[in-house]
Amino acid sequence: MKNTVPCIIIDDETGAIRTISDYVAQMPRLTLIKTYTDPLEALAEMSAQNAPHLIYSDIDMPGFSGMNLAESLRDTQHHIIFTTSYPGYALDAFGLRIRNYLLKPFDLPKFVKYTEVVLKEFFNPLVLERETEDSFFLRTGPEKTELARVLKSEIAYIQGSNNHIHIYTQEENYSVYMTFTEIEDRLSSSPNFYRIQRSYIINCSHVKGISGNIINVGKYDVLMSPNYNIQFMNWVNSIWLKTKRK
Repeated sequence: MKNTVPCIIIDDETGAIRTISDYVAQMPRLTLIKTYTDPLEALAEMSAQNAPHLIYSDIDMPGFSGMNLAESLRDTQHHIIFTTSYPGYALDAFGLRIRNYLLKPFDLPKFVKYTEVVLKEFFNPLVLERETEDSFFLRTGPEKTELARVLKSEIAYIQGSNNHIHIYTQEENYSVYMTFTEIEDRLSSSPNFYRIQRSYIINCSHVKGISGNIINVGKYDVLMSPNYNIQFMNWVNSIWLKTKRK
């Protein structure tokens, strides 16, 4: 059927797979692509899929859990609904692409209700067209159990350091366990961000001035490297108010 949402089911219990498969068949907007009892096999195949899929996944599976799967699919376009007997994973799921929870056992009406919420919010054609998110949720607090929403427009610059990145706004700064390459990929569709040094990215909307190789972004000064300044300086030249007279 045209314009249906492809979905997969991951569960180590074949009975659960049969039940969810029957429920999926009752929803015209869903097309069941495949079922898996091995989450690692599902991960290998889903990592190669560019089109957004809806994934129904159990959490408590031997060897490789649903949480491990969600962590591994964090930077993909897929959306996950957990089907689980354990409600205690909710906080751990924040920051991942987990969109809803179905606590086992659940009936068809509840399955339809929870699935429709996800379809409406994340598989709306307008949403799919602008998959470039305008914000991030970041873990904060002493125990990293709190979440802060940071708009991309609020970010002044980002610094990479080993396996962490440091995100600076004009009011706060955050440390996130993520490589510099990963955040660069996440920002690749955002036109305001420029890499100006090996491990620095700036948001040009925060640039207040330039003095030599020093870029002022509000309360911060960031050093620009000649090896990475071409794209940024092209942007500067595009808005440089100067006469064309010789």
